[in-house]
Amino acid sequence: MIPAISLSTNIAISTNLTVTSGPNVSQRHRNSNTPNSLLKSLAKSGKLDDALRLIESWPSKFPATEPDVEAYSVFLHACISRRSLEHGQRLYRQLLLHRNGGNLRLLNNPTLKSKLITLFSICGRVDDAFGVFEDGIDDEHVPGQVWVAMAIGCSRNGQPERALLLYCEMLCRFVQPGNFAFSAALKASVDLLNLRFGRSVHAQIVKSKEEPDQVGKVLVITIGIKFLFNATVTVYRGFRSLKTEIPG
Repeated sequence: MIPAISLSTNIAISTNLTVTSGPNVSQRHRNSNTPNSLLKSLAKSGKLDDALRLIESWPSKFPATEPDVEAYSVFLHACISRRSLEHGQRLYRQLLLHRNGGNLRLLNNPTLKSKLITLFSICGRVDDAFGVFEDGIDDEHVPGQVWVAMAIGCSRNGQPERALLLYCEMLCRFVQPGNFAFSAALKASVDLLNLRFGRSVHAQIVKSKEEPDQVGKVLVITIGIKFLFNATVTVYRGFRSLKTEIPG
């Protein structure tokens, strides 16, 4: 004989599943519709025009919602990937408007400042990058990542002197340099053929707790090879000059 199946038990289980699953789906739906989530989604999809329209209309459409640093960071990352200078400049104007309204949180955020500096630098706008960098530079708590972004930007745009000055000022302000700062300073030393400074940076690397990355190691070797080559050329030219002066 087939045993009887309790219908009431099945109904109870089905009811419990319905009650527990409903709110989770609803919560996920609400979260996906927040302006910050929408901004991140648009930026990741490469829809920068739509993302920027959302940013520029934010104060009037979402006055009760604070813009999220992470969402703005995702947008800037998309701008950097596409070298979209115009979108970055318009976002920067929005950050300035926030500052003028008394909200310094976004403009002074180190991640956003670093990404703006990087964007302007890779687009060849070093002076604009310096404008972002110098805004608030008197603050003693400017983190190393902002300094490094600016030093790399100078080095990338053929301004090694500026890169070395930034590196020196970092040390004067007791900002601990890391591998990116070391690499930028070493590259500038190579570009300027400044052996003394290259040795100084190498000494800082040795003293630091960080293990030099591959880029730093390559630059140390490169600066050594360059100076060895120049020394060889100098000796050779001196020998040729001496040989010419000896009477035949």
